[in-house]
Amino acid sequence: MQGVTAIFLKEVRTEWRTRVALSGVGLFVVGSLMLLGLGLKDKLSPSGDVQGPLIWILALFTAATGLGRAFIQEEERATAMALRLHARPQDVWLGKFAFNTVLMLVLNALTAPVIFSMLPVNQVNVGVVSFVLGVGSLAIAAIFTMMAALVAQTTARGGLLAALAFPLLVPVFQAGLNGTKAALGIGMQGTTKTVWQVAAGDMLMLGLYSAVAIVLSLWLFDFVWND
Repeated sequence: MQGVTAIFLKEVRTEWRTRVALSGVGLFVVGSLMLLGLGLKDKLSPSGDVQGPLIWILALFTAATGLGRAFIQEEERATAMALRLHARPQDVWLGKFAFNTVLMLVLNALTAPVIFSMLPVNQVNVGVVSFVLGVGSLAIAAIFTMMAALVAQTTARGGLLAALAFPLLVPVFQAGLNGTKAALGIGMQGTTKTVWQVAAGDMLMLGLYSAVAIVLSLWLFDFVWND
């Protein structure tokens, strides 16, 4: 934990000094929310059938904007070799994964309420939405952290990162979207089940997929980092 904490704090200090990811992601999120609010506010019904997909689309593209710098900045500043010499591969990945997870959780916690307030919805189960966004953030952070390590030394980093990460995130998107729809009351008509019961399968899927993504990333990162 000492090594992981050191890497995490290094990421926090680096981002606080440069604010590259925060400024880029912040501008993207603010611009997207403004366009969504202006373009869709008077054109949507309060049924919530569009608000759920918007949350997850925004989450994925926000991750592609900000999380890809986890290892790219090490190559740009020529500090990757220092990390290889002074930190274990697992500590490096876990520290950067923890930072990316915190960044995703904060962004989702800020953007989801804004979308729900800007666009009309009949009901929102806050507990289910918080769960699917929280666990989904773990999977998104794990996959983008691993893919960032793979593309860090390539030239077409931005496009390649999205091309590699998005196919792996299709199950996360689908399960998270289904859980969000259940939280918004979509498909609940005529059923005696609670929102938690309807979303249970998708929440389980998110949890298992996140666990597999983290374990496989830890297992494979040693080869990616050193080779």
